[in-house]
Amino acid sequence: MKNMKKWIAICAMLGAATQTHAVVGSWTKQTAHYPIYSSGGYAEMPFNAPTSMPTLTSFITSVTYQWTGYGNGNTVRKVEICYSKKYSTTISNCWEISNRQQDTIHNFDGLDASGKFWIRHQIWGGTYPAISSALDTVTVMHQ
Repeated sequence: MKNMKKWIAICAMLGAATQTHAVVGSWTKQTAHYPIYSSGGYAEMPFNAPTSMPTLTSFITSVTYQWTGYGNGNTVRKVEICYSKKYSTTISNCWEISNRQQDTIHNFDGLDASGKFWIRHQIWGGTYPAISSALDTVTVMHQ
């Protein structure tokens, strides 16, 4: 019986410790479109985590995005969402999202939530420079 009580007490303490780390947070950023100057050209808009967010203490559980197209009469469009580590200039882990203007995805789950996201628009056809006042949005959920 004593061992059973000890086991229950240990499980309760571990459960309490686990709960303190399961706090879920999020950050959201909006970025205006950069101009695209020629057919086949692209623009990469950055979405930075808050500067107060420490590195490697929170990990992504989902990413929600919303993008808006360029209204220059383009005939082909490719849109990707990408990730880079907090202090890196290397953009990687790109996923094409051309077919869905908004969605919640799990492609980046487990990565450091203090990293940077990018939405890359590439267009062909239409008139240039392609200028848009639209905003794209990224929301990162983390724990």
